[in-house]
Amino acid sequence: MKLRPRLSPTLDRCLGGHFLGPFFVCLAAFTAAYLLGDIFDRFDDLMRYGGFGLLGLEYFALKLPLIISQLLPVASLAGVLLGFALLNRTGEVLACQQLGISRLEMAVPVLLLAALVSIADFGISETIVPVATREAKHLYQVELQRRKIYGIFFNRRIWVRVSDGFMSADDYDGHQKMLHGVTLYRVGRDYRLTQVEHAPSAAWTGRNWRPAELTAIRLAPGGQVEATAPGPFRIDVNPADFSLLRMDPDEFSLWQLDSYIHNLRHKGLDPGGYFVDRDLKYAMPLACVIMAALGLALSLDPLPRSLSIGRSFTLAIAIGFGYWLMFGLTSSLGRTGLLAPWLAAWIPTSLAASLFLFGEER
Repeated sequence: MKLRPRLSPTLDRCLGGHFLGPFFVCLAAFTAAYLLGDIFDRFDDLMRYGGFGLLGLEYFALKLPLIISQLLPVASLAGVLLGFALLNRTGEVLACQQLGISRLEMAVPVLLLAALVSIADFGISETIVPVATREAKHLYQVELQRRKIYGIFFNRRIWVRVSDGFMSADDYDGHQKMLHGVTLYRVGRDYRLTQVEHAPSAAWTGRNWRPAELTAIRLAPGGQVEATAPGPFRIDVNPADFSLLRMDPDEFSLWQLDSYIHNLRHKGLDPGGYFVDRDLKYAMPLACVIMAALGLALSLDPLPRSLSIGRSFTLAIAIGFGYWLMFGLTSSLGRTGLLAPWLAAWIPTSLAASLFLFGEER
């Protein structure tokens, strides 16, 4: 297909303006709906802990960067569908096609704007989102719910104060509720280390932690070290407390997630789903361009589709929901090992892109 050098600046501005206007309106509407749903979801906690004051407002304000970052692809799709629905209503798209302007030529200015949105999405995800998400989590779970922080990360290792000493762990798996590389340091009344117990892992049974292959050594006052029978395995924390320590993928920037995966592999631990989360950090910002291209394919290929504004808005929500549903499905398959991590992250994006790239033009 032969392209002209470029469209006129007036037509570029017209097409770009018809995309940006509905894009910002839909982004604001979707963000407000997301926040409203989150408020209803946490309504009981907000009422119980007084979250409808300044702390609640600060919490939802800190969640805005993550919400906006997640909604940008759907807003890009809705912006294209609504914008071109307005153009189709006045027959401007059909007039452009009658003048010999191809759908790809009409798509270029919109795709360039969508690419800028993708770059902005990647920048927000790498700078503002991790910091704001960590602060929002701390504000909600510590300051609002008044839960205690029982441990800290030191060099990506968990340390927890227990009743008669300290516990350290290499990693906590929130999905399986399991600790890896658990070591208990028993301390006597004179603050002297008396016993060390180690287990490769410990699983939560619903009431307590059950260690696997627990071993123990006793440190005598004279400095002698000898094997001994391990005592009762008690850790005064539960999985909900460890959620304060475990960082979700949204709390990492890309380089931080790479470093975290490297540390886990260096310790002989399986990073598991973190590989999928890392590839998703590349795929998700690109979804803004893909969603815009999909909207263009639905609006221009093979002939302009006379969609009303209401139908376009409904179609955008339906496609966006299906897109996120596919992301959730492939991500789950990737985390369980049924799909390669890169394949799980890129299948939805590739399928959406193919609708535009291989669309039939007349």
